[in-house]
Order: sequence, then structure tokens, then C-alpha cells
Amino acid sequence: MKIRTILVVTLLFTVAVFAQNKRSSYTQFSLSIPLRGNPDRIDDSSEYWFLPDGASVKFGGGFHYNKRIGMGINTGLDWLASEKMVVVPVFANLRLSTKLGPEVLLYLQTGYGKSIVLGRGNLMGVYKKISLGIEDYDGISLFAEIAQYGFSFKNTNEVWSISIGISWTTFKNRDVVPK
Repeated sequence: MKIRTILVVTLLFTVAVFAQNKRSSYTQFSLSIPLRGNPDRIDDSSEYWFLPDGASVKFGGGFHYNKRIGMGINTGLDWLASEKMVVVPVFANLRLSTKLGPEVLLYLQTGYGKSIVLGRGNLMGVYKKISLGIEDYDGISLFAEIAQYGFSFKNTNEVWSISIGISWTTFKNRDVVPK
């Protein structure tokens, strides 16, 4: 119940902010690679700490206010190689950013929605994600992301992933720079 109250308040706040500026929209495309710990790594060895564990592609769009606050809808495909599954997350996205330099933004994105597994019957869950990234003025960013899919598979705890990636965001009113 507490989560629903927070989501409703956030939605009402963002609708009030976006009512001020109806032309400000954005689209976002991201590519990332989920990582897993290297099971063959020995403490003093020169093996890699992490190994790639699949691929992830996400696309979405929404509205923003001065590149500082954004809210949208996203979807995509997450391939998790170690779990041998493909997940389709569909989620609402809230983006908060602050200016680090003249043309650099630090942003935090949270997502909440549904995750649907392809080819595994009716396996679904509640999708949650949080990502932190650095973005330049052209909308290209590097980010780290943690995603939880909200279901268990093969007698394990909930399925989740840690990813690093690159993203490209286009803002409709491009001349707006946060003050």
C-alpha cells in the first residue's frame, strides 16, 4: 500500500510539472551487458572478476521538464544466458538528473512494471530496476543498472541482474540545458 501511495504522489507531481511544458518529450534507446561473477577466479589469479551473461536492449519514451525530471514508458528484451531465458520487461520509468558540468549530467532512473518470460509458460513477475549514469549534452550516456525480475527459476532466489551499458537519449526541445 505504501508503494502505491508513493507512485500516485509521484505521478501527480510529474503531471503537474509536465502541464507547464507540453512540447518536451524524449526517447531513449539503450544497450547493456548483464554481468556475473567468474566462478573460475582464484584470489590471486589474473582471471577476470566478471563475465558477460547475455545482452539487453531497451527502448522507450516519455515527457521531461528541462532534462531534470522525466517520466515515460519503456520495454525491451533481456537475454540472461546463465538462466537460459529471454525476459520482456514493460515498465514505467522515472528519471531524475542534475548538472555535473557545463555539458554533463548525472542521472538516476528507476523503473517499475511487469516482466514476462518468453517460452516458459506463464512465468511473470514484478520488474524493478534502478540505474545510475553520466550523460553528455548530445544524450549519449554510460550507466550501471540493477534489475530484479520478480520471479524464481530452477529453485533459486529471485532472478536479477547487474548490467553496464550505453544509452542514447534524444530530447525534443534540444536547446534546453539545465540551469
